[in-house]
Amino acid sequence: MKIYKIFLFFIAVFALMFACWYFFPAEGVDVGGVKLRFPSYEAALEDLRNGDQAVDVDSVLQAVRQSYEMVREQEDTLDFYKEYLTSNPNRIHLPGDDYTFFDSLFAGLDTAAASGQLARIVHYGDSQLEMDRISSMLRQMLQDRFGGSGPGMVPILKPMSSVSVSQNTTGSLIRYALVSDTLSRWSSTHRYGPLTRYAVLTGDARFNFRRAENRYAQDRVRGISKVSVLFGHSAPGLKMSLKCDTLALMTESVDSSVNGVSVVSWDLPVSVKGGTLSLSGTAEIYGIMLDGGSGVTVDNVAMRGCSGTILSGIDSSSLRESYEKTDTRLIILQFGGNAMPGIGSKKAISIYMDKLEKQFAFFKNVAPWAKLLFVGPADMSKSVNGSLVTWPLLPELNDSLKTHCLKNGIAYWDTFNMMGGVGSMKEWVNHSPQLAGPDYIHFTTKGAAEVGSALAKSLLLYDDFRRLRLSLPEDAVKEYLDTLSIKKDTL
Repeated sequence: MKIYKIFLFFIAVFALMFACWYFFPAEGVDVGGVKLRFPSYEAALEDLRNGDQAVDVDSVLQAVRQSYEMVREQEDTLDFYKEYLTSNPNRIHLPGDDYTFFDSLFAGLDTAAASGQLARIVHYGDSQLEMDRISSMLRQMLQDRFGGSGPGMVPILKPMSSVSVSQNTTGSLIRYALVSDTLSRWSSTHRYGPLTRYAVLTGDARFNFRRAENRYAQDRVRGISKVSVLFGHSAPGLKMSLKCDTLALMTESVDSSVNGVSVVSWDLPVSVKGGTLSLSGTAEIYGIMLDGGSGVTVDNVAMRGCSGTILSGIDSSSLRESYEKTDTRLIILQFGGNAMPGIGSKKAISIYMDKLEKQFAFFKNVAPWAKLLFVGPADMSKSVNGSLVTWPLLPELNDSLKTHCLKNGIAYWDTFNMMGGVGSMKEWVNHSPQLAGPDYIHFTTKGAAEVGSALAKSLLLYDDFRRLRLSLPEDAVKEYLDTLSIKKDTL
């Protein structure tokens, strides 16, 4: 074939493609019940016009980090907190703008650390929490301040790997889970416990655990100096033995039956990296706690596919007893993303809010002493007419979540706007290194670390402000508080 014919062929193909691009209906064409679409001329021009409006992830993250830093001179410290409390977009929003909301939590963590006790935080969420990536950053930063170590409570039968702890289990155990899968059963008793899953021991079992041997875990997961078993509804003669590294075998026997929830603990003379727990008997095992001897610990509870509306399906009396036995001080709920596929209208948002408010009431009932914090959904991208855009109604869902949380006395942290708002997920995926995965929904390990760090910093700033208020003369504090337009409670 002659060269000019090849050239004319390509010209014809490009002309046909341009014609389709320019004239093809934006709404598409139905062919045999299938909607055919072609990228529109107007959409392409719009993308070009708006190209300079794309989210600059590096600038966004730099602004987030700087928003938590005090850059003024010491005499302007109170002004920094005033600005943070009233206008910082990355702050945790507090019910009634009550800046003392977390005071009792932090005072309790201080007391626990000073008295050699252990205080607990439980972080519930959807698949964004899988592998303990966001929770581990929060745990590390809280332990840096309040003391503590270890990866927290884990189920004896773990369905998902973790960046923090490696574990395997053998023996006579039957798995039950609130969010069921092919390996789990539904429970007629609903005694799923604080991890939303448990196992029934019907004989002998061995649980091997070890701090994960990766750089991520080595940087963030300190050694384990206290091992505990949260269990209940056991028959007489339950035996538990613990062997850690070079330490001697330690055995505990529970001779009588346990009808409610109980805890068996071993305080270790040294910090260890791992060990083996052997169990024999009949009991419900709600979790294995791998902690430090004092300070704070954070439990990671990831529920793939969950939108946060079924937690009230856990038996309330056993859950309350579990929270009491483990001294749970803060409950974090991180949901919303899995609700998006079913939200096509503002009415659907309202229905979702009604379901969540039932969960809020449930947690206030089972743990009235604990503080509640809701972490809103991240940005999510979907393809609309060939372009990746933020899911429709996601900004409206985020705003509604914040409003309803604050109305119900629950603090709220805005992940969506911390990321950069509309269109940010696409840029987090395109960032180098990648901060989110190719599904345009989930964070990478590096992205999760950014989110976890920002969440921890926003929380700890309220403790910074509490400590500052305690260090100042009472009259100076009163004079400053009188200048605030936000709610003032007694110190």
